[in-house]
Amino acid sequence: MIQATKLVDIMNIEDTTLRNQRILDEVQPLARRIMDSFIAKYSERDSYLLQLKIHTHEQTIKTTIADSKNPKYAEKKRHYGNKGFVELIDEKLFESPLYILKLEFHLESREIRMMMSSDFYPFWVFSKKTQVHELERMVDDLHNDLKIFTIEETKNFIDKNEFIETIANYIRNKRKPTIHIGKILTLGGVIEEEQLIEQLWDTYQKLTPVRSLLEKEAVEHSQSLLLMKDIQNNVEPFHINLFSKTYEVRFEEEVKKVKTNVYKQLFYIYDQDQLITEGHIGYFTRDPHESIGIIINKHGYIFSQIRKLLSEESYNWFIKKSYRDHGRHDENQQYQEQTIEELKNHHFRLNESSAFFVGTFEEATKSFTEPITKIKERLITAAGIFADVKGFLTFPKNAVYHIEIPEEDEEIESAVEEYSSSFDFTNIMDLVDQSGFTFSLDIIRDFYLNLTSLDDKHFVILSGISGTGKTQLCRVFANAVYGLDYSEENPYLKIVPVRPDWMDATSLFGYYSSFEKRYMRTEFLDMLLQANEEKDKPHFIVLDEMNLARVEYYLSDYLSAVESRKPIQLHNIDDLKDVPKTIEIPHNFYVIGTINVDETTHSISDKVLDRSFVMTLSDVDFSSFWERLEDKFKKAVEMEWDLLLEIHLNLTKYDLHFGYRTMNEMIRKLYKNSMLPEELRMEPLVALDRVVAEKVIPKIRGDERITNLLETLSSLFSEKFKESSQSYKHIERMREELDRYGSTQFWR
Repeated sequence: MIQATKLVDIMNIEDTTLRNQRILDEVQPLARRIMDSFIAKYSERDSYLLQLKIHTHEQTIKTTIADSKNPKYAEKKRHYGNKGFVELIDEKLFESPLYILKLEFHLESREIRMMMSSDFYPFWVFSKKTQVHELERMVDDLHNDLKIFTIEETKNFIDKNEFIETIANYIRNKRKPTIHIGKILTLGGVIEEEQLIEQLWDTYQKLTPVRSLLEKEAVEHSQSLLLMKDIQNNVEPFHINLFSKTYEVRFEEEVKKVKTNVYKQLFYIYDQDQLITEGHIGYFTRDPHESIGIIINKHGYIFSQIRKLLSEESYNWFIKKSYRDHGRHDENQQYQEQTIEELKNHHFRLNESSAFFVGTFEEATKSFTEPITKIKERLITAAGIFADVKGFLTFPKNAVYHIEIPEEDEEIESAVEEYSSSFDFTNIMDLVDQSGFTFSLDIIRDFYLNLTSLDDKHFVILSGISGTGKTQLCRVFANAVYGLDYSEENPYLKIVPVRPDWMDATSLFGYYSSFEKRYMRTEFLDMLLQANEEKDKPHFIVLDEMNLARVEYYLSDYLSAVESRKPIQLHNIDDLKDVPKTIEIPHNFYVIGTINVDETTHSISDKVLDRSFVMTLSDVDFSSFWERLEDKFKKAVEMEWDLLLEIHLNLTKYDLHFGYRTMNEMIRKLYKNSMLPEELRMEPLVALDRVVAEKVIPKIRGDERITNLLETLSSLFSEKFKESSQSYKHIERMREELDRYGSTQFWR
């Protein structure tokens, strides 16, 4: 017998720790007991139940209890703890679990839920024209007892006759909710456990059409992921021939998670030992199908679905490159023709649709007929050609080289990049967390609020010591708004370095040259014109090191226009077509300035400060930095790390500390030294002495207030590096100069 009132009363406990402990002690054992009884009673009728793994909510509850006792997380976890559940999961497929049946006691809504849950992607796949008939069959076979819903509160159920259209609406609105299908019972009064067990069996049977559909999709998804895994695991370096030269391609073994359902594997293109450019293979595990992309120098050139390779006994993989820049038909056609010509010059096999051959995949063996190295070679070679044709990367050109291609052909459609934006803070924070940078919640939240709190004005200034990631923060945030990885090119972000000779507004807005009879446009103006054309998308402009020139001189027109909402006069030439006479600052235009404060920069006037939010990024979290550092670097600098932190701590007391950039560059030099042959490399402490002397000490300067700092560093360097070290000698010389002149710096 279940006393529902006793369970529901748990929600009256305000203390997070006590509430979750009651759920752990009372609700979870109840759910587990009922599920165990269900399996024991009905597994003889359906042995499949014995193959399922039992997953419970217990570990999550324990984590919540621990976090609720930690002041750092207590506020965030205050409302956690409103349910307990047990779920049966089929994990036989590679990275494609099927959530077969969940029994959930949702205390807050006073409901008992028996349901099967799925992420949105399988229904997206089956909503396609070629497969929608299977989704229609599932809907027709779905019992009327079962509810379809997407939100935790279950206030609004989806009518099964409207389910397919609802899926289409979610796709149009770029929403991907989890879909739940099952029974909802009231949690009230006295409930017989045996009745719940029977209801579970009834629900399980009625979910058969849903289970069949999701299992079919999961099999295809799993096979596609296995193929991706095979491609990822082959990291053997190889050579590619591009135009007049042969280059070596080397891969990182680690495949990094960029965001949910997106991974990347870095590769580097070398000429001898000189790095020419870097790129990555993007693995898109759900979009809604599985695809791979080849990105070089931050631009994507090839995107192709993987699941198609599994659709035939022997599939000939062809990819067509299409150029589809809006409003540039003639230019697109020119690129297309040049691409086809270069593919022919490189002896790629093309079919009648000018798609190029990649390889043949055999369904029986689940493998390519050629080594995967050859497949990757063709993909990266083609991407290199496309990069050169588009002008984003230029390779030397004299001769061409032969690439062997089998004699099979078939057309395959190409993918086109689309950009959609969202200022949903939760999604932005998740993407920032996955970026590999060490920006805290406090920094990202403050930056988000400063940029978005005013509807008609978006102007933020980032101040702080060099190397704390001011420019990186702008890029990672803007890319997160568009759901992009930090390394990807964002057409709605422009970073403009400020020059010391900027004296007026023409530095930003350009001017009409009567000598050349044309308007001299700037990057700032180009982005502003684009923002006025695409007002549904946010546009970010970063004025990097904005106080190298006097900000109030060159930014005055922008500040006045934002304040008055009046257009800016650009010119008065009647027959000038490409630039309007006036331009407004639209509400989707976000301006961010980064500043450093030293003897080479100008102070910021009150006129500018009054119209902006000013953030200071000087705090450095090297604990998080270390956690995110690749293992190969950790192993190389494990011994030196503590000493670097000690030096940093001493410098921090005098606001002379260094940022992430300096730390990263020092670590990379130490790692590179450790990779040299043993007889040629520096001893670890000698190498550390060198990087400290080269990257840290040159920034130390001051008057008698840094006397104690120099004494501390002198003792530290004498102990760790010895008095013959470069670091010790520099510090001792600076101490002598401080005694003699009253101030000192690294530079003589």
